[in-house]
Amino acid sequence: MSLRALFHTAAIVCATAALPAAAQVPNFGIKPLLGQASDAALDKLSQPGAFSSDAAIRIALPGAGSKGVGKLLELAQQSGLSADLDAALNRAAEQAAAQAKPIFRAAIDKATLNDAVDIARGGSTGATDYLRKSTGAQITAQLQPLVRAALQGSGVLQKTSQLQTLGFDEARLTDYVTGKTSDGIFTYVGREETRMRQNPMETGTQLLKGLKF
Repeated sequence: MSLRALFHTAAIVCATAALPAAAQVPNFGIKPLLGQASDAALDKLSQPGAFSSDAAIRIALPGAGSKGVGKLLELAQQSGLSADLDAALNRAAEQAAAQAKPIFRAAIDKATLNDAVDIARGGSTGATDYLRKSTGAQITAQLQPLVRAALQGSGVLQKTSQLQTLGFDEARLTDYVTGKTSDGIFTYVGREETRMRQNPMETGTQLLKGLKF
């Protein structure tokens, strides 16, 4: 941390220490930042091809090394379904992302941000990391019905039903895709947070310039 950033942080701590307990939790515009970052991320991820075109978040068919999902890749290849399923899993994630804004907005609204100073100093994805740590499990659980509906609507579950006799577990596939969808969304929220921290005036956030350190 630079000397300038150190003095900046010390000033924040000293200033808040003199306030009543109820007023000692500055939010530095963190909730608006997360709201804008999640909206922007979900807008991007809901576009056709968003998941499949980005190697960092692309959802691949789980193979033998994937816990609890079974050898779906091998089973799909044996049945000639691998190409269709691979594309369909990513489309399902995109469809779920298109409906996920209320889930993320609700989680952000409920966040207490008791350690806002630490979040502010937590690096370029500090707020996203905090949100994932504090509400990630709940967000993933709420994404699951959206993912399952998308898998059903895209025909994935109908195609994989013929693999059940070979040991495939449909519920575990839903869990797998839900987890990967959540991972991808948080990755993009973090990217948007980084961009907004670097250009707070350009993005129109109320985030303090000091958060850039």
